[in-house]
Amino acid sequence: LEQIIDRLCRIAMGEWCLDKNITDTQCWFAAAEQAIDAIFEISAEPEKESAKIIKGMEAMAFGMSGRGVEVSKKTCCSLRLARFFFVVGHIAVKLLVYTEALSISLRRANAAKSLSKQESADKAKSSDNDEAKIKEDSDEDIEAELGLAAQAEAETEKKVADIAENEIVERGLIGLFSPLLVRIVANEGLMHSSSILMQSATLALCKLMCISGVFCEKNLPLLFRALSKAPVKETTLKSNIIIALGDLAFRFPNAVEPYTPMLYACLNDSVTSVRRHTLMVLTHLILNDMVKVKGQVCEIAVCLEDKEPRIRDMSRLLFHELSKRSNNPIYNLLPDIISRMGLMGIEKEKFRNIMSFLFSFVKKDRQNEMLVEKLCQRFPTTESISQKSDFAFCLTQLKLNDKVIKNLNDHFNCYKDSLFDDDVFKSFTSILSKAKKLARSEMKEVIEEWETRLKQENSNGLENMTAEAKSKAAKAKAKARKARKGRENSLDDTCERGYERDCKTDCT
Repeated sequence: LEQIIDRLCRIAMGEWCLDKNITDTQCWFAAAEQAIDAIFEISAEPEKESAKIIKGMEAMAFGMSGRGVEVSKKTCCSLRLARFFFVVGHIAVKLLVYTEALSISLRRANAAKSLSKQESADKAKSSDNDEAKIKEDSDEDIEAELGLAAQAEAETEKKVADIAENEIVERGLIGLFSPLLVRIVANEGLMHSSSILMQSATLALCKLMCISGVFCEKNLPLLFRALSKAPVKETTLKSNIIIALGDLAFRFPNAVEPYTPMLYACLNDSVTSVRRHTLMVLTHLILNDMVKVKGQVCEIAVCLEDKEPRIRDMSRLLFHELSKRSNNPIYNLLPDIISRMGLMGIEKEKFRNIMSFLFSFVKKDRQNEMLVEKLCQRFPTTESISQKSDFAFCLTQLKLNDKVIKNLNDHFNCYKDSLFDDDVFKSFTSILSKAKKLARSEMKEVIEEWETRLKQENSNGLENMTAEAKSKAAKAKAKARKARKGRENSLDDTCERGYERDCKTDCT
């Protein structure tokens, strides 16, 4: 067994990798990961073997053993450093898993011990002694034992949390190299150009952040800065960071929550794989209630019209799953989604396709009635006629009933100033046509009144537009006439001054 562990350590250290051959290092990553996993499975003291690997790789990477990490750029091979950081990150995660496994084993042992004592007490009850006395004594013993067991379990959990928070990343051997990891990921002055080194260092930093909440909160700004500054070609680096952020959000949701908008922003990345990984992570977080569904979900709604089929399908899946929830978050978010998408400048056809899909999830009459009020109240809040046209189109997607028609008529003053626009008026006439077909006889009077008001306001709006256009043209002509007259007066003054000067010269 010792020989097997020794050979596994040699594989993990990668002594056979050539410094000038990147293929060796790329093939080594998978082998090293499996070797370290095997060591933690078969070794009685994997933490000691891990320390041996880290110290050996430190000597290989920095040319010294256990004495600090500050070296000049010329004496350090980027591939050796990449291998070293990979091992540091993976061993840190395995140590956390190993610690939690020991904690679970200890809890099981304590539970088995308590169960054994309880069984012994039960057997004692069936003996020929005084049953009442025995029962009283055994009950007291069990209660005392359960209290001690609960206290021991709480202390064990506290120790495990302290090891994860402080020992592995802060005070342990791995903690010595975290400052160097931070410096390389920050890459100030673009000193590090090796792609494989940046990927390995960033992944190792993410793994350390998954272990310690304090370390995570401290370095989250750095991680998002690295994500935003990553070159376009570094798609693997971006994808790794995004996936790691999903893990961090599960482990430390309160720390990651303020940075959620920056994660949503990655849905607009020019690279398809980055957008796909971002959507996958956000879908996973939203459906597991690790991220609150807010108006930012409009970024996901835009993905419904993405060029990549897998992105379109994944976004459709997310909205289908959200629609199954009892509170129906899609209905609550629709007004904000419409407003935000209007400001994003999305093409009209894409916007309408997205809205048609989202409104298909609004099925209850009460929801349709409330949306009419919310959408109508949005008209006065915007001056953009294109946004008002968007609101009008969304109203056409609602399922009509008597209350919806009445609400449209009651809120007429909210949208009457927009009826001069052909697109807005067309949307309302479309609703009117549907209403005439579906409404009951007692609603005919309301529909006729609404139709009259629509046509009248549209006519007034067109007249006002014509008058305004004529007024603007008249003002423009007057301005041009005034400018031309000014130029003529200026020319006359110039000629007059020239004539006076010539007269003075003749007299002289």
